[in-house]
Amino acid sequence: MRKPTKLNQEEQELLDAFEAGEFESDMDNERRASIVEAAENGSRKTPEQTQEASADDGRSAGKGPLVIGIGNPWRGDDGIGHAVVDALAGTPGLTTATCTGEPAELMELWQGHNPVILVDAIVTGAAPGTLHRLDAREPLPRGARYSSHGIGLAEAVELARALDAFPPTLIVHGIEPAHLEDGTGLSPQAIDAIPKAARRILDDLTLAMPPDRCAR
Repeated sequence: MRKPTKLNQEEQELLDAFEAGEFESDMDNERRASIVEAAENGSRKTPEQTQEASADDGRSAGKGPLVIGIGNPWRGDDGIGHAVVDALAGTPGLTTATCTGEPAELMELWQGHNPVILVDAIVTGAAPGTLHRLDAREPLPRGARYSSHGIGLAEAVELARALDAFPPTLIVHGIEPAHLEDGTGLSPQAIDAIPKAARRILDDLTLAMPPDRCAR
């Protein structure tokens, strides 16, 4: 079911802040505006265009699965998303990428990919190294703190949802950090969690991929 193009107050505030460049990013304003415009144009498709897009899902999702590591590797365990992606790099049939979590960058990276998995540090108060899994097709819980970098992951995901720039399947794998100080490396708990998170992600991808694609 497609999200209505009319935005609620929270979504409109997120969009206004995003367009004003209030989120930390190295992306220039012109590039950001072009991505927003493309996303908004996509959300204004007519029913006929939407039907055509559905019939073309095989091609639009042809980029296949994508895992994005989010965070800042120079802030302790905030770099865990990058480390998990590094562990998955080279997996046959899987595209990997890293970014800071800036909304425009995320939307650009995952365009045409399905399924999409995001990996990030998530602070809930659980023991360091605890693994979390969230289906982002539903709003992410606001009690947790996603990221210590720029805009929070929950806000970035909701902004993409408001713009209707959302992949068909979007899963978040989070790792509870032990520390997030500048200039520190990964904690022992985060390092121990890397292979466990990578295995869970591969299990998710196996379940999400069509049987014919898994056989390739």
